[in-house]
Amino acid sequence: MIPQKNLPVPQIFISFVLALVLFSCAHQKGNGKLVIGDSANLNHIVIPDETDEVTRFAATELQDYLGKITGSRLQIISSSSVKDDVAAIRMIHENNDKLKWDGFGIETDHQGILISAAESRGLLYGVYTLLEEAGCSFFYPGQEEEVVPRKVRVEFQPGSRVFNPVLEHRGLTPYGLKGSSVELGSVFIDWMAKNRMNFILVSEDRPSDCAGSAHASIWKEVSDELLPELQKRGFVIEMSEHCTHVFFPRSLFDQHPDWFALNDGERKLGEPPYSGQMCYSNPDAVEYYASAIADYASIHPEFHIIGTWPLDGGNYCECEGCKNPQTVFNAAKRVAEKVKKVRPDMIVEHLAYRPQTWQPPADEIPANMSVLWCPDIGAMEDLAGEWIQKSSMAGGVYQFEYYMGDNYRSRANVWLRPVFSANLVQNALEKGFRGVISLVVPMENWWRYSFNNWFFARACWDPAFDIDAGLHDYCQKYYGAQAAETEEVCAIIFSELHPEPYKEPYKEIGDESFMDQATGIQPTTSKILDRLNRIIENNNDPAIDERLVRLRTYVEFFRLCTEAFSSQKMEDLEKLLHYIEGHPDQDMVLMYPEYFHWRNLEMFHQ
Repeated sequence: MIPQKNLPVPQIFISFVLALVLFSCAHQKGNGKLVIGDSANLNHIVIPDETDEVTRFAATELQDYLGKITGSRLQIISSSSVKDDVAAIRMIHENNDKLKWDGFGIETDHQGILISAAESRGLLYGVYTLLEEAGCSFFYPGQEEEVVPRKVRVEFQPGSRVFNPVLEHRGLTPYGLKGSSVELGSVFIDWMAKNRMNFILVSEDRPSDCAGSAHASIWKEVSDELLPELQKRGFVIEMSEHCTHVFFPRSLFDQHPDWFALNDGERKLGEPPYSGQMCYSNPDAVEYYASAIADYASIHPEFHIIGTWPLDGGNYCECEGCKNPQTVFNAAKRVAEKVKKVRPDMIVEHLAYRPQTWQPPADEIPANMSVLWCPDIGAMEDLAGEWIQKSSMAGGVYQFEYYMGDNYRSRANVWLRPVFSANLVQNALEKGFRGVISLVVPMENWWRYSFNNWFFARACWDPAFDIDAGLHDYCQKYYGAQAAETEEVCAIIFSELHPEPYKEPYKEIGDESFMDQATGIQPTTSKILDRLNRIIENNNDPAIDERLVRLRTYVEFFRLCTEAFSSQKMEDLEKLLHYIEGHPDQDMVLMYPEYFHWRNLEMFHQ
């Protein structure tokens, strides 16, 4: 600063000091910005004096990740330990008309950052949003897949924003959940929460009915380790799935054969795991079943919803009483009556899955019941609206979704489907579903379902979500210096390799469009693979190499699948199996060979 020539000395000194003070204040406050790290003006995370484990966990997550980013560790303190005028990151519970369900607000001003929510998990979601604004991304499960930048300082701009979900419940049903997969289950739950998904459907004991353990869901083997992981993230937990045998064991058949389904004129037990379907019109059988579920509910306060799913695989009872399309639903109503006496807070779920369970009742469904609607062809689609109307004063209707991550439905070749996944949200909103619960078969095959559910989760929190912008963001953060070229490859995959709508191999064989796709697969995949190989050759980052190789594996396998399902020749099936066996390090992309063989053998001939 150059003083004016004729300014008196004291006035020069005062002007100089004032300028220093103003510069210091501007530097300290970052010109209105809040700073963590170098020249920090935020050093504390403040939580309420009396709070719950979800809020405490939210604070530790914020502390840990900001520490990873900047190397600075903020101190977590209670609200009574700090003055209101001290700049800090504060979390508060607030009933605000602007907030919906587990929505949250983030307000940034000269006093710090305020994260507010009516529900504690909303505070956790606010933390993850703040971390994303600091540069983090959580596309896939596991810390090694997270994008956590390293910065000298993180700056937050002033402003006030509100984030509300489009759907109340956003959930997954993970298969492959068993004693040997506890570690994966833990990172799966962590990844769900970081993408602001709040609902998980588990089964007490669903044995696998396939080659290998991909269809297993055995909560009793993992509950000790995984229940705390769910609870500290505020999850809605449903105990459900095809586990009738837990409450209605096959051992009852010896004394009560009339309690079991009549098939082809005979009541008998078939081979497990899915034998022993109930006769839902037998009042004694229903009473036993309802009492067993109520007893279970009374000692498991950790569950919010309990399902009444019949056994999988069909074989519904064919007796006169069970021909009434309301029989199974009436049994579920009886379960709800008994559960209400011991757990008035619990919702009992009816599964609308087969013709025996599709038909909505004439009256409103009870207040403590919900419906899980499984989309299918024909009349099933038309009945969804009726269920939604009949449940308006009850627990609502949920859509059970198969195409974002179910390797059974997709015959072990789940498509990457950003457009479909994002558009699911608006479709569910327009129809009136309370939530969408997607089937993940299995957790181990995480690369495909995580990608799809990332787009779904984004759309759940942003009604104006731009899918192209989302893909750009994904590529920029996940593929580093190779982002631009990888984004171009992705565009070819979605526009040329497998454009929407999805084609199901077992329905499309012989269809002209499917055969056209098979005919054109070679030049399209060659173009994609040539570009991918050049990108990999020019890349110097080993972590990015691994990510690009997964994308290449996906394209190579897609070509082999399309060719094999088109020819239906056994030699092409063997070629597929050989490819899988030759890429054991790609199990996050490829289903294991025994499963692929089990699921698809019927499609091929010598």
